[in-house]
Amino acid sequence: MNYKFYKKTIDTTGTVYFLVESQEIISNFDFTLKSFNQINEIIDGVERGKTKPKENAYQWANEDIYVISNENGLFLIDLMAQRAGETDQDKLGLQLTHQEFIQFLQDFKNFVEQNS
Repeated sequence: MNYKFYKKTIDTTGTVYFLVESQEIISNFDFTLKSFNQINEIIDGVERGKTKPKENAYQWANEDIYVISNENGLFLIDLMAQRAGETDQDKLGLQLTHQEFIQFLQDFKNFVEQNS
């Protein structure tokens, strides 16, 4: 999984966004300094979800992406593509190991911390 982080400031509001450039669904993740604490919450939830059966999976979503973590692995659903009418399951979803996703979030967290 290849990704690159970048920072963007909105001129009119001054809001700083931390974004992901990737060909994968993970490009739908973005955080502001205000929402930065969600990264730790998601990491903790994914860790808890590792041992949970499907019916008790950890779930997190924003308007762009839906995360499901359970004993079978981790699955991301592209809600933006879904709203746009995409029906190809290969384009709507991405399955990762828990560790791959946690590493991505930790890398993202480090980027935000170093660029804040």
